[in-house]
Parts: sequence; structure tokens; C-alpha cells
Amino acid sequence: MKFTVFTLLLLASLQLYSQTGNYFLSHYTPGEDRFDEVCFDIAQEKSGLVYFATRRGILEFDGRNWNTLLNDGAVYSIQITPSGELYWAGAAGYGTIAPRNIGNRKTTVISPKGVTDVFQCLIQEKKSYFVGENSLYIETPGQATLTVSATKQTGAFGSIFEIFGAVYVNTAHMGLFKVDGNKLVRSRLNFSNTEEVVFSQGYDNQYLIGLSDNNVYLVGENLKPRLIVLEDEMYASASVIVSGTWINKDMFVLGTLRGGLIFVQASTGKTQEIVNYNTGLPDNEVYALMSDQSQSIWAAHEYGFTRVSPYLPFRSFSHYNGLAGNLHCARDFQGNVYAGTSVGLFKLEKEELYDEITYFTEVTEKKPATTVTQATTPAPATQTTPTTPTTETTQPATESKRKGLLRFLKKNRSKESAPVVTPARPAETTTAPTPNPSVTPPPGTVKRRIKKSQRVLRTTTYRYKKVQGINAKITQLVIVNDKLIAVGLGGAFEIEGLTARPILEEPVRVAYASRNLKMLLVSTYDDEIRAFTPDATGWAPSSILSTVNDDIEAITDGNNQDLWLCAPDKVYHLDVATGTLKNVEGLPISNPTLNKTACVRWNKEIVLAHKDGFFRFDEPQHTFVRIDSLPKPVLHFSDGEDILYNDGRTWNILGKTHGQSNLQLLNLLQNLRFVTIDQNGENLWVVTGNNELYKFYGEKLTPYEIGNKPLLKAARNENETMDLSDFALDETKSSLTFDVIQPDYLAPQSIEYRYQLGGLEDEWSDWSVSNNIINFAYLPSNDYVLMVQSRDIFGKIRELPTVAFEVLPPYWKRPWFYALEFFVFSALVMLSMRLSSRFRIISRVLSLLTIIMLLQFIQTVIAETFETRTSPVIDFFIQVVVAFMILPVEGYLRNLMLKEGTLAGRLQRFLTPEAAPADDKKD
Repeated sequence: MKFTVFTLLLLASLQLYSQTGNYFLSHYTPGEDRFDEVCFDIAQEKSGLVYFATRRGILEFDGRNWNTLLNDGAVYSIQITPSGELYWAGAAGYGTIAPRNIGNRKTTVISPKGVTDVFQCLIQEKKSYFVGENSLYIETPGQATLTVSATKQTGAFGSIFEIFGAVYVNTAHMGLFKVDGNKLVRSRLNFSNTEEVVFSQGYDNQYLIGLSDNNVYLVGENLKPRLIVLEDEMYASASVIVSGTWINKDMFVLGTLRGGLIFVQASTGKTQEIVNYNTGLPDNEVYALMSDQSQSIWAAHEYGFTRVSPYLPFRSFSHYNGLAGNLHCARDFQGNVYAGTSVGLFKLEKEELYDEITYFTEVTEKKPATTVTQATTPAPATQTTPTTPTTETTQPATESKRKGLLRFLKKNRSKESAPVVTPARPAETTTAPTPNPSVTPPPGTVKRRIKKSQRVLRTTTYRYKKVQGINAKITQLVIVNDKLIAVGLGGAFEIEGLTARPILEEPVRVAYASRNLKMLLVSTYDDEIRAFTPDATGWAPSSILSTVNDDIEAITDGNNQDLWLCAPDKVYHLDVATGTLKNVEGLPISNPTLNKTACVRWNKEIVLAHKDGFFRFDEPQHTFVRIDSLPKPVLHFSDGEDILYNDGRTWNILGKTHGQSNLQLLNLLQNLRFVTIDQNGENLWVVTGNNELYKFYGEKLTPYEIGNKPLLKAARNENETMDLSDFALDETKSSLTFDVIQPDYLAPQSIEYRYQLGGLEDEWSDWSVSNNIINFAYLPSNDYVLMVQSRDIFGKIRELPTVAFEVLPPYWKRPWFYALEFFVFSALVMLSMRLSSRFRIISRVLSLLTIIMLLQFIQTVIAETFETRTSPVIDFFIQVVVAFMILPVEGYLRNLMLKEGTLAGRLQRFLTPEAAPADDKKD
């Protein structure tokens, strides 16, 4: 409900502007080793990962990284279940890819042996459907594959789709059928048998359905289609609709063969935006569409993928025709947009755009006496229509122009041999099962379809037109007394429409509209300050500031009738209380590197800003002192009224303490060169380093980006991917690398990560954009818990579910090995005692060996317990101390075991006198 209200407010607010700009676009292209120019389908996992079905397999994308899941041939269709299981259909049949569980995702082919070229899949709760040209395969868990075959009556199968739980399939000869168990029944949907359903998308309780005749319908629960009358119906028909999807219940988008994307208001059919080559889309031919979780649109085209974000408060103004030169500034004035560039000033004006529409019409001609009837449908423009004998029939007046995905499969057309795009296609070679209702032509005549063209108004667009009288760089636009002033290297000019009237014809560094003086103040490259007052004849010069000569780069009004002028190393305070200059005071400032300075009035104080920080004028001390509560600005822009600054991560406007969360979206734009704050203080004009011009609509609009949680994509042990469902590794091979990512397509390169490994560290690492790759070269044996957090451009922190794992000590440090050692020592002692009577030398050797091994065992345990691993010298001295500690133990054990060995021998001889030597018997 909240987002619905927001959507209506957004659309309404944008309509207040006569020139709204174009939607914000983001472009993505995989590397050359993974890129394929044909993408058949797009799907998004619940975690936020996006998958692309291409001619080389399935690509996975997280906003930063591309990964190939399946590369055994072309994949034409993909579907993802809520549990994360991915179903695919392609040239090699169809199958599944197991859900993500940290490790190699298992791919299973479930299609019967010999099945190939399956071009679409559809997943329901208990069944999955896979369709090829001649067969429909139905898979149910635990049951055998059910196959429904096409017949001569139905013709080849087309695409399948779902409406309110029912599954439908297109057929070549008999139109639409409903799948009922293991059979096909005629559909209740009242669509023509000659038209194919190109797409079907459900949202709430209605479905958006597009037919191959370029008509778009809404279907409710009563299954009665309602035609949507498109505002740009002629453009949509000429562009050939091939796909469509909902964005939300108020808007949907249509993908076309040669016209890009058409965004349409669902309730009225009104066009909200056309995104094509003229507005930033790399190619007008759209292969596939998908609406993601953030209500942005993904479009696949020949040059990769483009994400269109209708609800981001950015609008692009740099794709309109007519603009020339490098952009330097822009501004709204009286409902018009002006842009200053390196070659002058340009105004954005309305322009009507026409398209040359090609269509076919039927004409009746006399039938030649000596010829047979020719095929009535012409071939594409670059081919010659073959003439073959046929019966005298008439083709439907409106023909199917495109069958969506099937142009890549059923007609065996590769990208390199794609047909020439025309609004009509050749006639089908199959015959419909019902007679054509067209009227039979009079005897002796024949109907023939001929190609015609018509110039049709497509839409009203805008075009930049150059303002006459300015032929030099324009760097600033200011508004003085409801007049637009452009300044730059050519001087200062008053702008009226497309005409510029000079005020000052010498290079100007900066201009300022003084409210206190009601004057236009300009700083020239000659280090002079010129003042101009508007009058009935134009602009009258004033010499009120003629005594100031310096490199002035910022000007602002004071609290009273005073002015503050900022030079790189000095600030001038001017008292002009009575309209005359009374006093000029120069105040030195700390700016050793002569950074660009901004100067504004904030909270009745004069504040300076440069890269070394913010400084306020301290009246009692009569100097500028550092504001410690504000960070050093890495980047700042000012119009003399406000300062927009970035502290290295976040954006803020000096003096505003609320409603600035949207400012962090400026992180989407790289290398900002220019920012102008509109008069209302909420909207911004932004110029980027790649010469893009955007308008940022400020605080009233909030982008709809739900954000995703970070996920663990992989854990690698010496380049071997591990499965964390049962994660334990040996200390001798404890080199671990964790690959964490937060799927994000708004500003993925700006997301920061930090981590903590419980069991090894007690503190979090620093925030860094590179901490998504966490590497541990060595981990001692212990139980560990990995904790990872991510932080997006809005400062929102999300946590990865903790990952617990164990690093096992080497086998000689494990309890079972200690037990084995104890058993061996005990056995050696017993053996020594048994051999002491007969084999005294062997017994002594065994006793000494047992003592040595036992002492070495004790020394190893103690040394391992107190080992520091910080320095081999320290560890050596610890071992020496341990050796001295156990030296008395060694002597005691040696005496004890040797003594016990002797006593044991005597005891044994006493108990068995017959075995004793003669000398012993005497004793």
C-alpha cells in the first residue's frame, strides 16, 4: 500500500514538469569469455541473484561478478522455485540445478534419453512442464514422465503459459489449448486461432497477455480478455511487441523487436516512457524482459543487459538530440531546461517526432488470363517472393508479426541470419482447420496485398537548440530578479528564450545574485569584481566594488548589508550598509594548498569550506576557526546559498538535518564534475565525468530498493570449493578463502564489508569494499565462527548468517593419537618387564626407549601448550625451559623402571626356582 501511494505521488510530481528527462539506465556486459549476444530468458532468485539463459548456457550475476552455471549448450528457458531450485530447458533437453548450499551446484538432466531442443519450461507447485516443437513433457515428483505429442491437426507446439493455475499451450494450426492431465482441451479464452500468445504475466488477480498481432489484453478471473488501448498503438505495432511484464499493478512494460521498451500505465494505456536508442538503450531489439524485486526492468539486447529503474529519482537529460560540447552546468528556468557546455548554451524545446510506418493493404485487380494465382503475402523487403501455385484464398488482414522466443528455435535462425525487420511477416505455409471468413473476390479478379508507407506522429519529444549570441564556454547559470544569467568565458548574458543579450563581454570566473544589494556580482579573470543593477534598459554597471582586486572564487551575503568574498588565501568582508562601500577588511585563512573555497551563510554565521575542513567566522576572535563536528569534505559544491559535500562516503547539504537519505544515491554517479542546487533546495542538477547530465528529484521521492542480504557464494580451501554443510579441515591445510557478496544492482561497487572470526579475533575488521573476499593463509586448530556484515550506500547494515566450522589439529595432536601413544608406552613397559628375566639387555633397551618416548611426549605436549608462534627464538627458549623442567622426571623414571625391572626379575625367579641359575639357587 505504501509503495502504491508512493508510485502515484511520483508519477504525479513528474507530470508537473514539462521536461521530465529519461529513466535511469545501468548497463552490464559479461566478459568476452562468457558473453553471447543472444539471451533467451532472465530470472531472479529470492536471494537477489540474477540468471540469464543464453546460447552458451546459464550465467549468474550478483552485481559485481559473473559466473557460469551450465555451459553444455544453449539454454532457452529458466524457472526458479521459492526454494532456490533452478529448472532449465535447452538444446540438451531439460533438467534442474540444485539450490545453493556452498559448493558446486549439482546439475541433473531429467529429460528422457534422446530429447533435445526443449524451448520453454513452466513450474507449478507439484508439476513442471517442458515443451518442444512436437512434444509436451510433464514431470511429477516420484512419477514417470508424461508426454503429450503434437498431431497433424494441432500442428507444432508453441509457447506455454499459465493463467490462474491452468496451463495453456499454443499450437500452429488450431490456436490455444488447455493442458488437462495427459490431454489437450480447447481453451475458453476467446482469442483468434490465427494469433499466438506471445507472453503472459500475472499480477494480483489479473494477467497481462500479449498476442502476436500486437494487441495487449487484461484477463481477470472470469477469463474474459479486455483489450488495452495503447496511446502509442501505431508505434507499438510498427515496433512489433515480442514480450511484456508487470512492474507493479499500475504500470507494465512492453519489449519490442525494433522500438525498444514502452512503459505503459495499466489503467489508461497511456505511455509513461519510451526507452530506446535515442534515450540511452544500446539497441532497440529486445530479446528478453524481467521485472526484478526492486521493480526495475532488465532488458537483454545484442550488447548485453540494461537495467531500467523507473522509480529512481534520477532523470537523464543528456540523450536528447542537439546537445554539443562538454557539459558544465544546467538549470530550470520558467519550466524550461538550459544546459551550458564548452561551446555555448542550449535550451531543451518540444519537438514532434514522426515515424515512417510500413503496412500492407489488400487491393482487387483483374486476374491475368494465362497465369495461376500467386501467393498473396510478399516476402521481406530484401527478398523476392517465390511464386507457387495455390488455391484462391485470402490471407487475414492482420498477420502475426513475431513469435517471440521461437524465432531463434523453430525457424532455426541464428543472430547472424536474422530476418529483415518489417511490420509484417510471410504467410504461414500451414492451412487453418476452419475456412477463412474473408469475402471471395469477384470472378476474373484477384486480391493482392501491397506495401504502403505512412508518416505518423509517434510522440512529442524534446530537442536541444542552441541559444544565439553565445559561442564560448558557459560555466554557471544564476537567476537574478527572475532573469536567467549565463556566465562563462564569453562574459555574462541575460537569456530570453533562444536569445542572449550581453551584459559583460569579458571572461567571468563566478557570478552571484546578491539579495542584500539586489545586484548581479561577477568576478572576472582580471581579478576584478563587477556589479550590475537591472533597470528598464537592461543592466546598469556599478562601481561599488571597484576597490577589490583579487582572485575571487566565492561570494555570499552576510547577515546585514554586508558581503563576504573568498579568495584562495583570504576572505574580504565588505560593509555596504548604505549602498556605498564603507569598509573592506581582509581576513587571512588557512588554506596552504590553495584548494577551491566555498562560502555560505549558515545559522547566521559565515562558513568556509575547502578540502582541509569547514571553518566558521568567530566574531569575538575575529578569525575563522575549524568546525570539529563536521568532517573534511572530499568533494564539495556550492551555489553561494548551500554547500553539498561528500566526506568520502556519505553526502550531506550543510544546514539540513533531516530528509537527506536520498542524497546517498549520488554515489551511483562516478566522478561528479558539477552540481547545482535548485532554488527549492531539494532538486539537484548533476554532471558526471562521462558527460552525462542528470536531474535528481530530491527529498520528496524515495527510491524503491528493498536490498538483499549478503550471502556466502563460495568457500575455498587451496582453490578447492568446499561444502559447508559438513565443514571441517586439517590444520596442515587450513588456508581458507571466503567469497561473500550482497547482490546489488543499484551501487554494487560502493557496498562495504567487514568481518570477524570468532575463535581467532575479538574485533571487527575495518569497512572496505574489498572485504567481500576474506582470506586466511593459516588457521590453528580450533572451533571458529565467521561473522560478516555489509553496508550499502544508505548506511544500512545487513548480516550474513554465521558460518561455523572447525579446524582439526594434525593427527599426532588429536586425542586418539595420545591414547594410542599411551597404549604403546604401556605395552612397552609390560614387554620390558616380561623380558627382564631372560633378556636383560633387551629389557634395558626397551626401558630406556620407553623413557625417551614418554619424556618426548611430555615435552611435546607442554611445548605445544605454551608455543607462541610469534618468533622461533622465543619458542626455542621455551623448549629449553621445558627440557630443564622435565630433567628430574627423566632421572626418576629411569631409576624407577630399571629398579623395578631388577625387582621384577628376582620376583619371577623366586616364584619359578626351577628356571633359576645354579648360583641363584644357592642364595
